[in-house]
Amino acid sequence: MNSILTFYGSRDEIDSLNSEAQMLFGYKNKALRGQPLSRLFPDWGQDRLPQQGRRADGTVFPCELELLEGEVASVLICRPLGANFGSNDERLLLARFVDDAPVAIAMFDRQMNYLRVTRRWLSEFQVQMPDIEGRSHYQVFPLFHQDPEALSRWQRRQQSCLAGNVETGDDEPVRQGQGGLEWYRWEMRPWKTGADEVGGVLLWMGNITHTKIVQDELYESKEAAEAANRSKSTFLANMSHELRTPLNAIIGYSEMLSEEAQDDGYEEIASDLEKIRGAGKHLLSLINDILDISKIEAGRMDLYIEAFDLNALMLEIEATATPLIEEKANTLILKGDPTLGNMYADLTKVRQVLFNLISNAAKFTQQGEITFEIRREVQDERSWIIFEVSDTGIGMTAEQLANIFTAFSQADASTTRKYGGTGLGLAIARHFCQMMGGDLQATSEPEVGSRFAVRLPAEPIDILEESFEHGMSQETQSEATGVILVIDDDPDTLDLISRRLIKDGFCVETATNGEIGLSKARELHPDAIILDILMEGMSGWNVLSELKADPTLVDIPTIVATILDDRNIGFTLGASDYLVKPVDNQQLTRLLAKYQGKLDGRASSRRRRILVVEDDDMNREMLRRTLEKFGCNVVEANNGRAALDAVAAEAPDLVLLDLMMPEMDGFGFLTEFRENPQWRSIPVVVVTAMELTAGDRQRLDGCVTHILEKGTATREELLYEVRERLFASLKRSPTESSGKWENG
Repeated sequence: MNSILTFYGSRDEIDSLNSEAQMLFGYKNKALRGQPLSRLFPDWGQDRLPQQGRRADGTVFPCELELLEGEVASVLICRPLGANFGSNDERLLLARFVDDAPVAIAMFDRQMNYLRVTRRWLSEFQVQMPDIEGRSHYQVFPLFHQDPEALSRWQRRQQSCLAGNVETGDDEPVRQGQGGLEWYRWEMRPWKTGADEVGGVLLWMGNITHTKIVQDELYESKEAAEAANRSKSTFLANMSHELRTPLNAIIGYSEMLSEEAQDDGYEEIASDLEKIRGAGKHLLSLINDILDISKIEAGRMDLYIEAFDLNALMLEIEATATPLIEEKANTLILKGDPTLGNMYADLTKVRQVLFNLISNAAKFTQQGEITFEIRREVQDERSWIIFEVSDTGIGMTAEQLANIFTAFSQADASTTRKYGGTGLGLAIARHFCQMMGGDLQATSEPEVGSRFAVRLPAEPIDILEESFEHGMSQETQSEATGVILVIDDDPDTLDLISRRLIKDGFCVETATNGEIGLSKARELHPDAIILDILMEGMSGWNVLSELKADPTLVDIPTIVATILDDRNIGFTLGASDYLVKPVDNQQLTRLLAKYQGKLDGRASSRRRRILVVEDDDMNREMLRRTLEKFGCNVVEANNGRAALDAVAAEAPDLVLLDLMMPEMDGFGFLTEFRENPQWRSIPVVVVTAMELTAGDRQRLDGCVTHILEKGTATREELLYEVRERLFASLKRSPTESSGKWENG
């Protein structure tokens, strides 16, 4: 390999170098142009040609020179000689590799002074080589002058690397030479000398500013989306009330007027009023579907798992669906084993799914058969319940079948025009099934019919037991000893909690009401008490008060574990019952029948006095007229403040209370209402269309710090939380627990 350079012979000034010469000597052309040849050959100018060359880094190497002289310019050919060439040439290549590496890398000595950097380092941080040569990294960058904490942070990293460690980071701000702030991913590691000693550190920096900007934008978008979602949830809660309130009036008045028209013999008018009522109920079902799918998308749809009898469910579905099926002269066929027994699931959602499937079958079938079958299957040692709804209706093609579970989609446009609907029912049904650990599948054939199969676990508690098996440590199992008293009036909940605790090694005693619970607590002095709040007779609050008032029981850890669904939210308010708008006459009749004995006892010498607290004039009037038909004396109030005044004037026998009202809402009314000892025995029935938020629940729960609610926690989560709190309670010392365990 020949290195060739040209020079002006008269002045011995270098003109140019070929690429091999530039690589050999480590100079660029412009750095040497006009420089004397002695810059490259220390012995130039003596009688004979030099035998040594000198590189830019000062190293000397042996060479052979050949001179070709010209009149103006001359050519010098340099050939490196000797064994030293190989190592020097490799070093030269390595130096070129480092210079041209496409990443920002710097090499420092032990004092963090620059030794070598890549060109990418210079361009990345907008510095020049003369500005950094021989200088400390901490002197070069403005960041370290302005931010002492950053200086200290990097010095700690440097010392760690000098001790032989590798330091890395993913998000580091660096102030560049021109003042701009950039963000970097970096790695710092030690480099070693030939004597295997740490000579300094190597620092790699990768610019992630663009990535960070995108991440920040995504985070801001996520925050905005979550804020919009929260606004959507609030909107849905308000819309639930705003949409259902006028529908309550439409459905209620049409029902009331229809009955009056029938009583007076106006059959034609009664028929028209029934159509109005039917249209109102249809509109309500559409609103409910839209609200359901919105709650599912917002993650606000909850489950309430309970035990129910499958044969009773079949008969209930039959009674509800028969009028709908008979509209098109269809026949309903039921198939099921009388010994099906119970299953654990959200009964309301199971009922809604099945009624949706049967309604669809009835809608798309004319003078045909609709089969509803329930059976139990065992797969992988787990019991499943299969609900099948099949029909002999119009059926669907494969293309139509592919879209039926998509929200707002139906088989095709012609189906929508002919049969109506929002296309939400099946999407909601499948969501419900998946929430309960199952699924909904469909098969169909045009002009033959369709078959829908719901597959749900019979006992979701099996999942819980498996998770407890894997999640419970040996240490926890060994500590699971002691007597636990469970007080709950629901036999299913008693059985559920008892089985779980017995499996954990506890000795469990149960009580089905508050009086028995207190008696057993005084007799047994258990290690801990698990207490339900909502019980017939003596409530959990009263039991809790008695426990904390008794010096012999006050130190026993008491865990409040009440299972609440949407209906039972009213009980946490101190209400006696809960109705959801729109309230029809049948609901109101059943409610009054439920309180018949109590109301008669209170009003033996007068008409029963009922206070209706409702801000909507039409709904309030409708309730008043309906109640007056039952012989009640109705007092009206349009907000909580007016209701308190009415109660103060004369105590009612029953209060029907709306929650969302101006001036003083139902929450505020109940708070003040329950503070008066003389009014605490008056039953309050909450009648509302609003969706209660988590904030509402917190406002309503003032007696214990932590209540486990079914609806915000699954049964599995409830039992897990009870179990964990039980272990935590038993680990505390008596001095720590005194007087505090009611906070759960």
